Amino acid sequence: MRHVKLIIFIGLAGALVWGCVEDLDTGANLEPNVWFIWAPDTNAVIFQNSADFIWIATDHDDDLGMGVTYVKLEPNELDWFNVDTGENVHFEHPRGWLRVYENGYQILDLPDTSYDFSVRVVDGRGAETIINRHFVVRFDNRPPVIDSVICPPGKPPKIFPWEYRIYAHDVARSPRAATPDDSLMFNYRFRTPCETVEADPEWAEGNWRYDVFIDGQACPGDYVFRCKVRDRAWNVSEEFKCEFTIEE
Repeated sequence: MRHVKLIIFIGLAGALVWGCVEDLDTGANLEPNVWFIWAPDTNAVIFQNSADFIWIATDHDDDLGMGVTYVKLEPNELDWFNVDTGENVHFEHPRGWLRVYENGYQILDLPDTSYDFSVRVVDGRGAETIINRHFVVRFDNRPPVIDSVICPPGKPPKIFPWEYRIYAHDVARSPRAATPDDSLMFNYRFRTPCETVEADPEWAEGNWRYDVFIDGQACPGDYVFRCKVRDRAWNVSEEFKCEFTIEE
């Protein structure tokens, strides 16, 4: 039985070697093997504003010596900086790929959001392999600040609409970690004697302020408007409240 297992193993090994030799003999170009040995875990949330990546690349054809390696970070609207000089670097390949000459790359000063980092290895005959890693940066631990809220006057007219205008900005440990004013998320709750309206959180959508218009028919009683602001790191501001009363 032991001899039978040995014969089967030798036969399988021979078939595997013969298959590789056939690929090489026919001129087939095998894709490089590439994998990370140091990087944020897949879908990890990292509480720092930098990330290091180290990878290994091998090739059955042994033609990586004439190949090239590129990296890419998405969102790709971010600037790429040379780690040593602090200067902007030049993209050497279209579609946002940046050529590198080492099997590692460090990215500094990342704003809070989710990212995809990709490595693209192309061997000397054009076969390529791309690997990527998705991760989330949550460096900012400070909530945004509501600067002011313009509310209806103390004795507003009984006819709607009424307008609430919210001004806010984000505070962070570094300027690039701060959420832009037009990317803050606003949430409000409006309680009236007639009904209570609670809006789903939504982004400012390109504005540096957030406007709320309340329409309908006023009822006698107390009116309370509460609002909060959230940044991209999910930090929530203190609640702001303004209220008034409509008499009978």
